[in-house]
Amino acid sequence: MVSEALPPIPGYAATDPLVYIVVLNWNGREDTLACLRSLEPVWNERTKGIVVDNGSSDGTPDAVREAYPGVEVLEAGKNLGFTGGNNIGLRLALDRGADFVLLLNNDTIVDPGFFREMLSVATASEEIGFVSPKIYFLDPPDLLWFAGAKFSIRTGYGRVIGYREPDRGQYDVARTIDRPCGCAVLVSRRLCREAGLMDEGLFLYVDEVEWMLRARKHGFKACYAPKAKVWHKVSASVGRESHPDAFYYGVRNTLYALNTHVPCGTGTSRYLRELSVTSVHLAALMLSSAPKVDGVRAIRQGLADYRNGTFGKRGNRMAGAHPSRP
Repeated sequence: MVSEALPPIPGYAATDPLVYIVVLNWNGREDTLACLRSLEPVWNERTKGIVVDNGSSDGTPDAVREAYPGVEVLEAGKNLGFTGGNNIGLRLALDRGADFVLLLNNDTIVDPGFFREMLSVATASEEIGFVSPKIYFLDPPDLLWFAGAKFSIRTGYGRVIGYREPDRGQYDVARTIDRPCGCAVLVSRRLCREAGLMDEGLFLYVDEVEWMLRARKHGFKACYAPKAKVWHKVSASVGRESHPDAFYYGVRNTLYALNTHVPCGTGTSRYLRELSVTSVHLAALMLSSAPKVDGVRAIRQGLADYRNGTFGKRGNRMAGAHPSRP
């Protein structure tokens, strides 16, 4: 449904880039409304909003339309996952002529000035295809959740910089990072045109790693914007920070991303990569609060499904070739 135009507010110029902010929702009505409330200072004629609803049963679409008639609401009708749902918003935004699209988790609260800071970094160079902000836990609000990321294409090990550290200004320099954060990422139109959209076969998790590896082949890089601040209600849609599904998708999708974009041959090299990726996830499981038996089962299933070519949502059991990218 296309709603009325957003009312203009001061503080923008007709020459500013056209940006759409896409907020993906799945049964998170109150979180989504709170996120949109925090975005109110951002809306203007060059910054517009889209909420994509992934088949919710909690009345989110009607609640958003009533509270924010200037925000477009798209109803997917079913849960298409993080990748499929965001791609609906991306396609509409790009069709409308967006220069940049900001993908923002619905369980976030933003600082009023975050958007301008992200855009300042994004427009510094055409090589910058992704920009992610400094992200905090919502509670406590000064504890860092994301201040950049490292990712090893050799082992599949990923590390979030600053995770659970108090913010003392130690990560206040803008810089290139190994991957953006899907929780809040500004992506350029040029990157979408040349490298494509999110890989819908992945469904959930590791999607930003695969997208980054694909984008690198086209000369793009990701950057961290420390002056842009966002607070995250961590994994509110899943229920807790360490859920077995994270390990399932982590193993399956990491192997897919690495073997697709950084192939290591066959035989022994491929087996060693599988061993490395599963070991990394087993170690993370042991250090997490996730139920261990369920976590091990998820890791084993993720490996098996990768080998069998089973993608999409966990449990669909629809084996076959990986679907084409959007």
